[in-house]
Amino acid sequence: MNRAGEVEKGIDFLYRLLYSGTGVSVYCLTAVVEGMCRNGEIRRSRELVQEMASRGIKPNIITFNIMVEACAKRWNFSELDLILPLMEKEGVAFDVKTYEFLIDGFTSSGKVEEAERLAGEMHDKGWKVKTHVYNLIINSYCRKGFLEGALSLFSKMAERSIFQNADTYWFLINGICKVGEMGLAMQYVNEMQNKGFELDNHDCNILADGFRSKGMTNELFELHALMEKKSSKANGFKQKKNG
Repeated sequence: MNRAGEVEKGIDFLYRLLYSGTGVSVYCLTAVVEGMCRNGEIRRSRELVQEMASRGIKPNIITFNIMVEACAKRWNFSELDLILPLMEKEGVAFDVKTYEFLIDGFTSSGKVEEAERLAGEMHDKGWKVKTHVYNLIINSYCRKGFLEGALSLFSKMAERSIFQNADTYWFLINGICKVGEMGLAMQYVNEMQNKGFELDNHDCNILADGFRSKGMTNELFELHALMEKKSSKANGFKQKKNG
């Protein structure tokens, strides 16, 4: 139910079911809400959910998550501020998906402190928060230049036994390079490599730019040597494979 005409037919069908006394299922309501949200009609979908709830057709977590995701993707926080209280009024609690949709929207729009607060709520509830979620928040902190927030959350990941992957390290290192703390950046590069994660050419180029801007000639030479070594290994592997 993606096209506007199909959505209108779905809404019409919903009301015909309602007025015929046949009854409207939450699954039917949710399907119509999904079509409306895909077309960007979030306000109408919320109003429909409100009306149906007043008629005894209660929305479930899937219904609400569709609307929450649509708001998060479009950064429609004014509508989100109406949907979340409605969710609470109907007695529907957040699930993992709700949190993830919200965190994705908040980090992409720069509302990083709110995103971290939600990740903390998930942790407090005893839910396992994915590494990807923490990476989104760390990257958002770094994009805004809030290095202290990124470093703090990186430490919390270890405290909460959340696996720090190569992306976690690189988002952090990239953020550190942006503020010119190259000595600190290399500390995390070394830690990253000690855990078996490798730098790719893009990573090395960003580090090289940072070293040049700080006049760190020795470090730049060492980095170039590392890049040449990696290139030689890659070429050797290709020759063996072709041979």
